[in-house]
Amino acid sequence: MERAEKRIRTWIFGIIICVVAFLAFGMLSPNAKAAQMADGDDPLYSRANGQIDDGFFDDSWGISLFSLERDGGRGNDYTLRRGIDVSHYQGEIDWAKVKESGVEFVIVRVGYRGYGTEGNLAEDRMYEQNIQGALDAGLKVGVYIYSQAITEEEAVEEADFLISRVFQYNITLPLVMDFEWPTREDDTGKRVGYGRLYDAHLSQEQTTDMIDAFCDRVREAGYTPMVYANRSTLEGSMYADELAEDARIWLANYQSPQMTGFGNPTTPYQGVYDFFQFSSQGSVPGISGYVDLDYWYDDGTISGKDYSSVFNAQYYAEHNADVKALYGNDTTLLFQHFLNCGMSEGRRGNEEFDPVSYLRQYADLRAVYGTDWTKYYEHYMTYGKAEGRSGSGCSTMQGAVTVYKGVNYSAVYDFNYYISANADVRSAYPYDDEAALEQFVKYGMNEGRRAKESFDVNSYRNANADLRHAYGWDWEDYYVHYIRYGRSEGRRAVNCSSIQDAVTTRNGINYAAVYDYAYYLKANPDVSSVYAGDDEAALLHFINYGMKEGRSAKSTFDVKSYRNANADLRRAYGTNWRDYYIHYIQYGKNEGRRATNCDSIQDPVTILNGTDYAAVYSYNFYVSKNADVAAAYAGDDLATLKHFVNYGMKEGRQASENFSVQVYRQRYGDLNSAYGSEWQNYYLHYLRYGISEGRSGR
Repeated sequence: MERAEKRIRTWIFGIIICVVAFLAFGMLSPNAKAAQMADGDDPLYSRANGQIDDGFFDDSWGISLFSLERDGGRGNDYTLRRGIDVSHYQGEIDWAKVKESGVEFVIVRVGYRGYGTEGNLAEDRMYEQNIQGALDAGLKVGVYIYSQAITEEEAVEEADFLISRVFQYNITLPLVMDFEWPTREDDTGKRVGYGRLYDAHLSQEQTTDMIDAFCDRVREAGYTPMVYANRSTLEGSMYADELAEDARIWLANYQSPQMTGFGNPTTPYQGVYDFFQFSSQGSVPGISGYVDLDYWYDDGTISGKDYSSVFNAQYYAEHNADVKALYGNDTTLLFQHFLNCGMSEGRRGNEEFDPVSYLRQYADLRAVYGTDWTKYYEHYMTYGKAEGRSGSGCSTMQGAVTVYKGVNYSAVYDFNYYISANADVRSAYPYDDEAALEQFVKYGMNEGRRAKESFDVNSYRNANADLRHAYGWDWEDYYVHYIRYGRSEGRRAVNCSSIQDAVTTRNGINYAAVYDYAYYLKANPDVSSVYAGDDEAALLHFINYGMKEGRSAKSTFDVKSYRNANADLRRAYGTNWRDYYIHYIQYGKNEGRRATNCDSIQDPVTILNGTDYAAVYSYNFYVSKNADVAAAYAGDDLATLKHFVNYGMKEGRQASENFSVQVYRQRYGDLNSAYGSEWQNYYLHYLRYGISEGRSGR
């Protein structure tokens, strides 16, 4: 009985629809008439001409109707807003008049898939004009594609088709899949569906999966997805309640006769829905002919995107050679790459927005997003631009974090300086100021790395002897000291390349009279290579080794000059170099003894074992005439004298210009008869007797 009643109602509605269709066609603008004649397999063509499927209609005969005040699904906490949906079939639209009439939103058709076997995608030839006109008038805008998809792959293709054409607009309402098929009268006058979608006879599960695929793709792009369908289709061709869990529902349900203005429509649909298209024969100022009327139950949770502030296809291709090599100048593919890869990689998409600059400039965003680049694009699109935040032009990190575990390192650390001065840190943490600070605290300070223009730990160590004495080479302690005390004490922390007030005292002895740190290192490269920068270690080396080796450690004290100039010290210390340093420290400096610029032995020794050999021996003459002796004993007058006494006299070596042993022998036959070739006896005779006897050895 119910089916019979429905057939009767359908027959009656069919008559009404035919009348309405005739009137609607007559009321279409000339542009719309011309457009509709050239639209090939546009599935909207028949409905734009008033040929509406019975599934759109309900009457009040035996059916429980629900009023405009929605009481199910997402609840009643909403604002009811008036809107329309349009295509090129509405012709030229005066959007200012539309806005003035009280319309608050519009959903614009961007394109469609043909109902033919090929299922080609085509643009609505006025979608750009309609979107821009509506936005300029201050309307909220959503978009839809009239779908004829029959596979999940085609549904995704339709989503991409939509996204790639609207990303440059401020689309804040859903991206919609219009799921319906065109209808026509058969030979009996009955309205029947036709076309690829109708002929596919998809199951409810297949349809739901296909719409899900569309919605997932839209959601991935940051938009709100929605499906449009009439009541009959929602109830019988898909699992609408499942779809409503993650997507929005746009219900189409008309009364007969249709409403022409915004009133109080009713519907028997009991499922969840967010938009309600209640008439296709509406009349709105600014539009010639019929237009679809809609209500939006605005619960404040629908959001959209305006990628124009972060993406321009031409810019993206020109500035990303690898992407252009793959996709050329294909806007759709370029935008898909930007969405799927470019944003997460932090690639710049246009001149207006540089994610690196945005990260650098706003510490509050870094604290929340870290290096999740996608979040920076989304923030700028959704909030930042409206807040007046700058999207580019910042080359250094602003407000970089300096506090780590309660300690403020700003006195010794600056992020921008640190990554600039340390390439390895810059490579690891170019945009992560928190991680860079942590690296500095855990490793950089221990390694003595410079992290701020106004603090150089090497300079700080060089300039402060008390700290060197306390901390040695423990770099971290210097940073901590400066933070806690040094800065407030006004201590020098930069531009100090040499050790100041180098230590000279060790175990109670002050070596300053014979030692200067800087001089010691400069005069002894081997010491410098090991102990440069460590004045305590250098002093210790001097004490333990340098003095024993006779090393020069101060410009005003030369141990060799000191030894040369002081015969009494030579007799006392011989070549025990250390004793000379100690003597000068304890006595020599106060006594005014000569300690520099003495290249030759002064007052060389001539007495050995009680015998004075001065009459036959001169140190300087002996070493100058005997190269082997000079090589062995130069600088050691006592050793040289011993060599002369023990070997030189026996060998007949001349040791003084005033005495030649050969001349002495030749001159005195008595001596020659007595000593023969025993040369030593001639020297001794001259010393003991010859001089007093007036004999000459010259």
